[in-house]
Amino acid sequence: MDYRRLFEEKNRLTYDAGDEERQAAMEQGIRRAVEGQENLRPRIHDMMKKSFVSCSEADRTLTLAYEVEEWELNAGGTMHGGMIAAAMDTTCGMTARYLSGSLNAATVSLTVSYLRPVPAGGRLLVTAKAVRIGRSLANLTAEAVNSRNGKTAALATAVFRIRK
Repeated sequence: MDYRRLFEEKNRLTYDAGDEERQAAMEQGIRRAVEGQENLRPRIHDMMKKSFVSCSEADRTLTLAYEVEEWELNAGGTMHGGMIAAAMDTTCGMTARYLSGSLNAATVSLTVSYLRPVPAGGRLLVTAKAVRIGRSLANLTAEAVNSRNGKTAALATAVFRIRK
């Protein structure tokens, strides 16, 4: 994922930009970062097929959809827990990077509670919410929902180290 694309619109904002301008910049930056993933080296978060769903700068949230593909399944035929964790980590990381204004955000901790299996062929909707973005740490929560039935599949809390 090319995180530099996150900031192209945000960096153009003036100090007195309104809420609508800030929201549009966030949405456009995240769309560009997600759409620019196919030309990069194969890393797990780039291999996962994801798409932009929504974001809110005011609510400090981001929702991405992840396609549940055959290669992501465990022996039981459902999405592997590590893949669910990777989706939650990626969504939280993108949220932390955008809201902190830093390209350098590393996962310090990620705690995932798995509630329900996610079957093959569906989509996993992951919503990350920034609880606090500080100078050096960002605290977030995430919810992963099975798009087929609307039920929560996993919950997570995450802490990211921010370096400006």
